[in-house]
Amino acid sequence: MSRLPLPLLLLAVLPFAASAAAPGKACDDARTQFELNECAAAEATAADAELNAVYRQVMQKLQGQQVAIDKLRAAQRLWIPLRDADIEARYPVGKDEDPRVLYGSMYPMLYSANKAELTRKRTQWLRTTFLDRAEGEL
Repeated sequence: MSRLPLPLLLLAVLPFAASAAAPGKACDDARTQFELNECAAAEATAADAELNAVYRQVMQKLQGQQVAIDKLRAAQRLWIPLRDADIEARYPVGKDEDPRVLYGSMYPMLYSANKAELTRKRTQWLRTTFLDRAEGEL
């Protein structure tokens, strides 16, 4: 599989590198790649916690609608591997390849930043679709 030359790869990922540190104030003080990686991982964990909270709210709102609950539960179980597969497609790594060799020391930050971004989008979709719409609105 052909890979982007490192200078082109860096240009392609710089917007995500910047966004990984942007959401939280704790990231403003990050000085090393390790700190940026840790910060991005914390952002992904926070995004996942928010997703879980919104998901629980939606499930509670759907209480008594077993078909809707079953369908949403199935969709969520499919969405999680889809999110992860989308990230892996963005940063492909072969079976015997090391992602840090292919993408550098910023790979954990990029992976986590993408995970946080996709998770926040899913959270927003759940919130908009199930919590923010008026009763009877289709």
